[in-house]
Amino acid sequence: MNTFLLASAVALLLHVCVVESFQLQTTTHQSALLAARHQLLMTHRNTDEEDESMHRDTRELVRRRSFLGALSFLFATTHPQSALAGIDVTGLQVEGGKGGNSAIASQLKANDGSGSSRVQEVKQEASTPSATYYPKGATVVEKMDPDAATNAMRYTEPRMTKAGLLTSRYEGQIVGPSSRPLLVSFEFPSDWLQLDKFLGGVQYVDQRNGDKLYLLRASLPEDTTLETVPKQWFGDAIFNPNGSIVKQVGNEVDEYKVSKSQVTTVPGDAPHRRTLLKFFTVTGNGLRVERRGLVDAYQVDNDVYMLVTSSNANKFEAKGKERETVESIVNSFRLERQ
Repeated sequence: MNTFLLASAVALLLHVCVVESFQLQTTTHQSALLAARHQLLMTHRNTDEEDESMHRDTRELVRRRSFLGALSFLFATTHPQSALAGIDVTGLQVEGGKGGNSAIASQLKANDGSGSSRVQEVKQEASTPSATYYPKGATVVEKMDPDAATNAMRYTEPRMTKAGLLTSRYEGQIVGPSSRPLLVSFEFPSDWLQLDKFLGGVQYVDQRNGDKLYLLRASLPEDTTLETVPKQWFGDAIFNPNGSIVKQVGNEVDEYKVSKSQVTTVPGDAPHRRTLLKFFTVTGNGLRVERRGLVDAYQVDNDVYMLVTSSNANKFEAKGKERETVESIVNSFRLERQ
């Protein structure tokens, strides 16, 4: 009996110990969970506070930049200054007559890369009548092969007026000897298209049939004049491989001949020489096309200035409208010193 009671007491004691141990473990686990939850809440709160602080800093930075930008704009508008950034002015043409642009050349050498105000001064100087008119991108061909006839360069933009119902009158200046201007005029059909508006020369084309006109210049051989130079010289100069008609325009001339040439005098006008050319051009697909050229030329110092027309040989020999057109063009050509 005593042994039974003792065993029951021991069993009860063990049960109590196990229950208390379980409760203690449960309490410890709950405490750990509460601590972890508290830590998570604190971390989230800190993150929110950091995000809010970051947003506040960003808004403050944007506000400061906006203020500084407005302040800089206000200062720039109330305190204008010359641009000091390097500007490339090496491509500006500075050749000219009468010393008009020679001073600009020396100033550009000393101030290359200066401000926009200096570039504007150069442009203003270049637009004055004393400056040779060389459009932007133009290739100055006056100093090429002396035996070749090259484009007579425009000195100023021409004035176009109505000469008839279907014709226009060209009046302008071209670059003469020593870069001095020469007055030039001629009449041509109003619907002919200008070919070299941006190149500085004088060229027009009839888009219907390919008839063209060119204003060229060439230097006479030594000890010759417009009256004494052999007629073959006109063909050699005009169709020289380094000349404007062949090299710049791209015409491939296969054969040429100077048919006739004579000096004519018009009352009140300087002597000039009329020449007829016969020549063949080669098309892109290899076909030979026979053409005719009319030349009217004036001499100024040792240079000859020529208005040259080009037209189809068959239509020219037929003495129809095409021939009348080119003949009227060369008949109207006038050139004189200013």
